[in-house]
Amino acid sequence: MNKLSADHKTPDWIIRLNELGQANTPCLFLINFESTEAKIWRTDEFDARHIQFNFHGIGNDLSIPPNVDLELIRKAHFPNPSDYQSAFHKVADGLKRGDSFLTNLTFPVPIELGTDLYTVYSASRASYRLWWKDHLACFSPETFIRIDDKGQISSNPMKGTALDQPGAAESLLADHKEVAEHATIVDLIRNDLSRIAKRVRVKRYRYLDRLESPEGALLQTSSEIVGQLDDNWPSKLGNLLADLLPAGSVSGAPKPATLDIIRRAENRSRGFYCGIGGYFDGQTLDSCVLIRLIQELSPKTHLFWAGGGITARSRCQDEYAELCAKVRIPRRIKTT
Repeated sequence: MNKLSADHKTPDWIIRLNELGQANTPCLFLINFESTEAKIWRTDEFDARHIQFNFHGIGNDLSIPPNVDLELIRKAHFPNPSDYQSAFHKVADGLKRGDSFLTNLTFPVPIELGTDLYTVYSASRASYRLWWKDHLACFSPETFIRIDDKGQISSNPMKGTALDQPGAAESLLADHKEVAEHATIVDLIRNDLSRIAKRVRVKRYRYLDRLESPEGALLQTSSEIVGQLDDNWPSKLGNLLADLLPAGSVSGAPKPATLDIIRRAENRSRGFYCGIGGYFDGQTLDSCVLIRLIQELSPKTHLFWAGGGITARSRCQDEYAELCAKVRIPRRIKTT
């Protein structure tokens, strides 16, 4: 495997996922935003003391929601507005030059937790929940791709966020900046899927999701794009994922030039934040974009990564407010 990887410049994680897919071997995997690092666990390698996950009710999750009064985030140290403004202007300059139509700008936000990271995972509520001991906890609402046992592939890019308050849904759906941003990402994902699938089409466009948290609910708009893969898609699992990465909703369009803007504006590696996590059960795949992620640097040092899409219509103060609004943990309710 190593010789093949070296000869053809193919990352080991692509080869490994192709092998597991061809053998119909169930596995969980994480791939970082830069596609330079991956973690892959076969199901017989799962150790709930170190890795737990719950993707749409599937996984090895053993967590129990803690007391609802438990303080999860004690304090968030948001970016200095001037630092955000500097990065924003680098993105805006790229947009004005026409290098990009949409660029996702992110920041790590240092936070002080009121508990440990596993308890945060246990308390969180999302379609995709994952905890990796000493590394991260993720509670993502966003699907990357899903593939069913007949080879139908679907993606649900999530673009457009607002605090849930009177009139917010109507304002979000009518906002010209949000409309343009969402249309750009849907077109990008449709083009991405068209490289690997047939009969690609938009099945649902700009539907609303509501995400709850103790600090208040968020509204987000998503769309669903579907297509059809060949029957032998599991044997190409690694290559299929590599062809689609990084996720369009957390990078932008067009991808190559936009990624250059991101590197200049952020000047840091995102790591597993904005990468993807996936579970292959031997016949189907469910995967998410690793957003709403808390990175553990030490037991008392954590970063809550957050960001949003920037377009030519964006206003710096609005985008900064959106970033801050996303630093929250949706809570599960403990039942008896």
